[in-house]
Amino acid sequence: MNFARQANRPGGARGSGRGWTLRVGGLALLMLLSACGFQMRGTTPLPFDSLYVGIPQNSRFGAEVRRAIAAASPETKLLETPKDADAQLQQIRNSRSMREVSLNAQGRVEEYELGLIFTFRVIDAKGRALLPDTTLEAYREMPYNDQVVQAKEGQAESLYRNMEQSLVSRIMRRLTAPDVRLAVQKTQSAKPGEEVGPVYSTTPPPQTNRQPWNRPSITNGPPSLDDDTSY
Repeated sequence: MNFARQANRPGGARGSGRGWTLRVGGLALLMLLSACGFQMRGTTPLPFDSLYVGIPQNSRFGAEVRRAIAAASPETKLLETPKDADAQLQQIRNSRSMREVSLNAQGRVEEYELGLIFTFRVIDAKGRALLPDTTLEAYREMPYNDQVVQAKEGQAESLYRNMEQSLVSRIMRRLTAPDVRLAVQKTQSAKPGEEVGPVYSTTPPPQTNRQPWNRPSITNGPPSLDDDTSY
């Protein structure tokens, strides 16, 4: 009885037919995307079981890199010391810069360019390069008004944070790239004495992490047009 009434409702059959068509169409779309190599966002396991991250743990940037790795590859253990790690992410350079890019008719600064440069490498437990020295850069422009210096300092820090987040995503893309996985396979299958690429010291480079960071002075006429500060 109930089924008969449902079938006799205006548009009931048509609505059921449209729902079936949408489900079939959605399934076909997923199959097409899969065939094209598309994958829904999820975990992307790194090709090593344990990793030492040579970015200061007490820095915001270092914390964000570790969170991103843990989210993408939860099976990879993040170790606090490098000696027992299958791989190391070594920080070579982490610096900020600020330079004038625009002056008004009175010669006063109207715009700054903020920069962030990060160089790193990934090596295995024997120092063999899994990812040779790689430099990532990010830049943002910031209008300047000398009437609101404190507000501009806050804006500059916000822009630097935005650049750090951008670099974290780019670091993850490099760590999960096919060439890194291939390098791991080559080093694991290499015979003694066989050349597999550059070899670096397994002793992590010194970490420099100034807290708080010594920001370049945001004024009209800083001592340098290109103030590059490592941190």
